[in-house]
Amino acid sequence: MAGRVNQILKSPLFVGGCVTAVITLAGTIYVFLGSRPNPSKASQLSVQSASNTTIAAMNGCLTIVNDPQPPLNVRAAPSDRFNTIVGTIQDGETVTVIGRQRGWLQVDAPISGWVDQSLTKTICDKAEQAEFIKAAAMKAKGGERILADAIEDYQSGDLSSAIKLLKTVPEDSPVYAQAQVALNTMPTQWKRARNLYSNAQVALKENRSTDVLKLVNEIPDIRYWREKFTPLVKQAIYEQKNGSAVPHQPK
Repeated sequence: MAGRVNQILKSPLFVGGCVTAVITLAGTIYVFLGSRPNPSKASQLSVQSASNTTIAAMNGCLTIVNDPQPPLNVRAAPSDRFNTIVGTIQDGETVTVIGRQRGWLQVDAPISGWVDQSLTKTICDKAEQAEFIKAAAMKAKGGERILADAIEDYQSGDLSSAIKLLKTVPEDSPVYAQAQVALNTMPTQWKRARNLYSNAQVALKENRSTDVLKLVNEIPDIRYWREKFTPLVKQAIYEQKNGSAVPHQPK
């Protein structure tokens, strides 16, 4: 029996089969190990794909459009050689950066594409972020819109807000000169209206209704103060017709 086993082990057919099996097993192991990802290499690729801008965003920083001639063009590729514009973004808007290449930023919000990095600004300070976005929004409105908003605030009774807005009108705006005039005249006119209103209140208390009516024509053209004057005028007219007794005292 032992001799029979030895003959089988020594036979060429058996030896060849064993060699084939070993080679097949080795090949299977090689393929299996080769197809598995290298953790170290994968980690390196992941780090390389994350740009400095993306990392900054994760730390609370914002990348904001800062184009001196807005709107900022968004392109299909990181190049301005061809007409590849896919959209535009206004000054002051934030963009979500997902990559960077040779001075270009790849963004996926608010529009997907590539933008010139030099026309953006990355800010990490929260207060600076808010101030920059506000200033950009004002700039985007244009001087005419800012002046109109300032006048409306002034007429509505918010002198402080009107002054702040007027100071943001760009020097190259066609209404810059008007804004400067308003900066000088608004406080003066406001003070005059306030003083006339106080004088009218005193006149009513002293039963000098005629003096109140004379002051009406002197009130500057400010809607807020004219509306406050209205009940005083009504009371003065009532007193002239009915004597000093009045049904309601103005507040």
